[in-house]
Amino acid sequence: MFFSDIEIPENTRKAVNSAATLGRIPCSILLSGGSASLREKCALELASAVLCTSISDEKGLPCGKCSACLRVKAGIHPDVFKVVPEDGKKLLSIKTVRESCLSRLSVSPTEGKNKVFLFPECDELQTVVQNALLKSIEEPPDDTMFIFCVNAREGLLTTVISRLTEYPLGDTLSSKSKKDDEKIIEIADGIAHALSNGDEFSVMLACAPMYKNRKMMASVAKHLIAIIRDAMAQNSGAPLLSGSDMAAYALSRSYKISSLLQIKEIMDKIISEASSNANENLLISRFSSETAVIMKDRI
Repeated sequence: MFFSDIEIPENTRKAVNSAATLGRIPCSILLSGGSASLREKCALELASAVLCTSISDEKGLPCGKCSACLRVKAGIHPDVFKVVPEDGKKLLSIKTVRESCLSRLSVSPTEGKNKVFLFPECDELQTVVQNALLKSIEEPPDDTMFIFCVNAREGLLTTVISRLTEYPLGDTLSSKSKKDDEKIIEIADGIAHALSNGDEFSVMLACAPMYKNRKMMASVAKHLIAIIRDAMAQNSGAPLLSGSDMAAYALSRSYKISSLLQIKEIMDKIISEASSNANENLLISRFSSETAVIMKDRI
């Protein structure tokens, strides 16, 4: 079976297998969600579907055993072109796209009947690049397949998305949301460690990234509460839930439960007042001064 990984949604699996069986695999495809490795694996499976030299007449699925299938899987088939940024570059340039893709559209495949252009990670694909590809993915040559892989669709133009057949491979997390979550955890961990060290100045420095960002302040406070909960649960055998085990352990070694509860109460106030449009700088200053009093009672 095509797309056999168990984490792939059943609707996607059925759609791909049906298209392959009917010989109607789209020429311009978007693989979204799931892990980067799963997206690339599925992209190569799709490539093998149009390059396999021993496709079953009954099922229309690639055999997975012929020379073409094995070379696609190994990433060495001459008709599969992986379009990636130049060495040392983060973003795909228009120059690379022209040289690695657009200039080859009119060239016949080297061995098979088709050629495949694979764009492995397109979450940050520049607008100028997307516009340059627009006409080609809308009306690709008969012997050409385009496969784009993204974690989330938000980085792609709606004009591009409308010309692609999407196969979702699993849950997606927007790039921005992922970065924001990582930042929130980083700040909360930094504040927890500063509190553990009893250094008021370090607490203020750890809070600095939250200036003029009330929403982040509330999110950081919520994560700090989760860390405090884990700190209080250190010796109870209860599972740790915050994901910030080291920060929780440091707090548990520095404060009694009564002091941790006081810090939690300050966090509750931060969340409440941040939601009522209180001044961010004032909240941070008050947080620093109130925790300074608690830090005097460190173990």
